[in-house]
Amino acid sequence: MNNRTLTIKDYTQVDLAQVEEITVVYCRLSKDDKNLNESDSIANQKKILREVVEKEQLVNPIYFVDDGITGTSLSYRPAISRAVELVEAGKVNNFIVKDLSRLARNYLDSGKLIEITFPENDVRFIAVSDGFDSSKQSDNDANLLPLRNLFNEWYARDTSKKIRAVKEAKAKAGERMTSNVIYGYKRDPENPKNWMIDPVGAEIVQRIFSEVKTGKSFSKIARELEQDCVETPSRRRLSLGEHPPALSLGLYNWHRTMVEDIIGKMEYLGHTVNGRTRRKSFKDKTIIQLPKEEWLIFEHTHEAIIDQDTFDIVQKMRQHKRVLGSPRFEVGHENLFAGLVFCGTCGSKHYYCAFEKNGQNLDHYKCSKYSRTIDRCENAHYIRKADLEEIVLAELNQLLKVINFDEPTFLKKLEKKFQLESSKATNRQRQKLLADERRYEEIDRIIQRLYEDSLSGKLTDGRFMKMSQTYEEEQTQLIDAISVAKETLSTQENQSLDVSRFMDRVKKYTQQEALSVEIVNELIDKIIIHKPEGTKRNRILTIDIHYNFIGDLKD
Repeated sequence: MNNRTLTIKDYTQVDLAQVEEITVVYCRLSKDDKNLNESDSIANQKKILREVVEKEQLVNPIYFVDDGITGTSLSYRPAISRAVELVEAGKVNNFIVKDLSRLARNYLDSGKLIEITFPENDVRFIAVSDGFDSSKQSDNDANLLPLRNLFNEWYARDTSKKIRAVKEAKAKAGERMTSNVIYGYKRDPENPKNWMIDPVGAEIVQRIFSEVKTGKSFSKIARELEQDCVETPSRRRLSLGEHPPALSLGLYNWHRTMVEDIIGKMEYLGHTVNGRTRRKSFKDKTIIQLPKEEWLIFEHTHEAIIDQDTFDIVQKMRQHKRVLGSPRFEVGHENLFAGLVFCGTCGSKHYYCAFEKNGQNLDHYKCSKYSRTIDRCENAHYIRKADLEEIVLAELNQLLKVINFDEPTFLKKLEKKFQLESSKATNRQRQKLLADERRYEEIDRIIQRLYEDSLSGKLTDGRFMKMSQTYEEEQTQLIDAISVAKETLSTQENQSLDVSRFMDRVKKYTQQEALSVEIVNELIDKIIIHKPEGTKRNRILTIDIHYNFIGDLKD
């Protein structure tokens, strides 16, 4: 063959079903190889393999290229997976690679291909740089081959370990590990590592959070975004000059999963979040989601789009299904108290049951354990949604009335409930804590001087032991006092903060004509339905409303 006339096409450009006796010309380059060895570039591999194809007069050569993909597993490489399918289908005569490590860095994968799959299908295998050709091999070559494959796997393991260590160090140092800027932000042109707000995307993010708070389903939000011709996250990245990891099917083809993904990102609070996932091993690239407790969160690294209060409310709401009890029911059968109603007997959640009879709305909530055969709740109580809505609305309006017309009295009630100290008393506690901490440090210095006097002979051993013991006993008492004071002050500060947060939320509202999903979730933590007393007309049902941050307000 002549080098100028030889044309080797990529396998994606060939109708493989119509080709027989293929020569697979396989090239692979991982991201790690790009950083370590320029000689392994795809272009260089093609040049070397092309020369061998010409020299050996190999027929029907076709390139199969996995660019930027690790060699530790076959299953994650589309090109070699397709090539192996053709081998097993009997369509391949020759299989050529630059070296054994290009085929695989996994000892088991490479061994299976070279010693089982290729021989069973009469495929000639050539690894150019390793000088291996299955049609010309000697016993020594065959014996050394497993060792070479094993060394390739060790190399891959060692490289993976080093790279993982570097990434972990960067993640712990607060360096942002994602290469993609999330929807709502764009790269700072002066420093591409920094994020700045994209006004167009940020407005949509705020819209999504706001609409989730109103109780809209993810699917409905997605449909309305599509109707309003809002660019999807991947299309918006493309408009900003970014290369998105994947493109949606259309410019405005929103899906509920996109909405759900957006509302779960802490980055919208202005935080950098690392360590959400990890890989099983250098061979198995399966992604494992890590619990939030293991995430590395670095606060206030960029400008926030969503405030903490809104984010917290939305996270709470997304934990509960808001779907209707039956697809037949639409307007008027909304699950207004989703995830908020609990049984006062067993503590379980109440199911929402959408029900209609003779045109009458009979929606109600009932204990989820009442219908069980095992671990059944003995309490058969339920409450109609309309009745619960009426009770909660009356309670909320009474609360709003008290706060709007007599806020000082309400705050005194909260102070009494939480046993909050006055600012003067709190300052006295802080001053006492500082004094105790200074005294503790002073005793350390005193004991050090006593020890020096004992060594110099100015103080007898007996006198030193007696005096140091007295001071150590005082220090022990101070440790207990300091610990109690810190815990008390911390509790006081948290409770004061909780009161402030509740007041900030509740003061946004005035008297309500009807309840909304937003006001219910902003103000109410849970509603407890107790076992009714009496029967029929004399039936009395006790309900406790626990508000966010401050709990139950009953005396």
